[in-house]
Amino acid sequence: MITASLRPMATDSTIIIGGGLAGVTSFYELSARERPCLLLDSESAVAQGASFANGGGLHPSLPDPWNNPGIGRHLFTSLFRPDAAMKLHISQAPNLFGWGASFIRHSRRAAYDAITRANFELAEYSTRQTQALQQFLNLDYDAAAPGTLKLLRSTRDRDEALRLADMLANQGLAYEELKRPEMLACEPSLRDAPDLIGALHFAGDGIGDARRFCEGLAAVAIASGGEMRLNAKVTHLLVESGKVCGVRLGDEEIRGTVVLAAGVSAARLARPLGLNLPIRPAKGYSLTLDASEQADRPKHLLVDPTPHIGITPLGSRLRILGMAEFSGFDRNIDPQRLAQLRSFFTDLLPQLAEKLDWEKAEGWTGLRPMSADGRPFIGQSGIDGLWLNCGHGHLGWTKAVGSARILADAMTGREAEINAAPFSPDSAARRLR
Repeated sequence: MITASLRPMATDSTIIIGGGLAGVTSFYELSARERPCLLLDSESAVAQGASFANGGGLHPSLPDPWNNPGIGRHLFTSLFRPDAAMKLHISQAPNLFGWGASFIRHSRRAAYDAITRANFELAEYSTRQTQALQQFLNLDYDAAAPGTLKLLRSTRDRDEALRLADMLANQGLAYEELKRPEMLACEPSLRDAPDLIGALHFAGDGIGDARRFCEGLAAVAIASGGEMRLNAKVTHLLVESGKVCGVRLGDEEIRGTVVLAAGVSAARLARPLGLNLPIRPAKGYSLTLDASEQADRPKHLLVDPTPHIGITPLGSRLRILGMAEFSGFDRNIDPQRLAQLRSFFTDLLPQLAEKLDWEKAEGWTGLRPMSADGRPFIGQSGIDGLWLNCGHGHLGWTKAVGSARILADAMTGREAEINAAPFSPDSAARRLR
């Protein structure tokens, strides 16, 4: 466990709420610029929420939000399908009324494409910065850059995948279309998946264990002068004369500028201030298996867009990930969902599936902080003393370092290296309308 002694806070200190990817990268970026920082997290270690066992992919090639055109119909039919890849639980419908209307409104083609392009710029920038940071700090988190194979099962899959890839190629996305023989030459492990017609290969994508990254980066930030307190749950933000001036933890108050990077808890903490952040939890699942003795394990990140499931090679492990359930803050693991992940893997890689020890597979579920329009909130909140870095959804790992750098640039008076306007929280309270 990472520990650090807590000294009296400097008058110009920054309090970062959240020890996941958004919080830890913000902690590092601000500490590296010699800004006094205190990271607070309610858990006993960093990266215990959505960052713990996420997909592990750094994939600017997949920046499209999940509210694609037609999502409204899909969510309605999901009410009657327990196995739906993206499922709305009827009990949550009242809690998602305003958020859901905005989610569906932004699924119109023009809005969807515009947000996809904005997400790509941030994701591509962030992935480059993450890879540079790994080389600079020599962090050990099973980092690699094998690229992604986006699997294609039909001409419809191919047409939509090519439409998005061609659109993003104008912004610098490099890709190659692989017919089935070329796909098998690139990734021989797919030889027993007869229903694949090919794949798109995105060579610039990377992978890495997000939890181990957070642990290593937090240690670097502490060595740079940052401070961290775990088992420290923020109950609410302190406000004086309309300005956020600190946080309360039980009976204790800590003063300073606040960065809200608290994942699915961000909306709850912001709401008493009149800031209605349209962020809701989307539950995802993963299964992690030891594949150290399997030389024929996949070398690429494999993504199947139809069931929203992927397979990530993380060092000697394989991680199967997928699903999106709108089930509130329920963190219970549904065994049927894990069975779906296993079934997908077995259908795609049957020979490898027979060799793996499924009894020792590590099942996990986490809550992704999904914004209604598919964009994160990065920057000044519109309330003096409060900054935001939250709402990254399924792209939290891909966007983490770039988002933190944009935030730190804004907080220290520097100009961002990319166009950060699409992620400005200035209109956060209005995005529901």
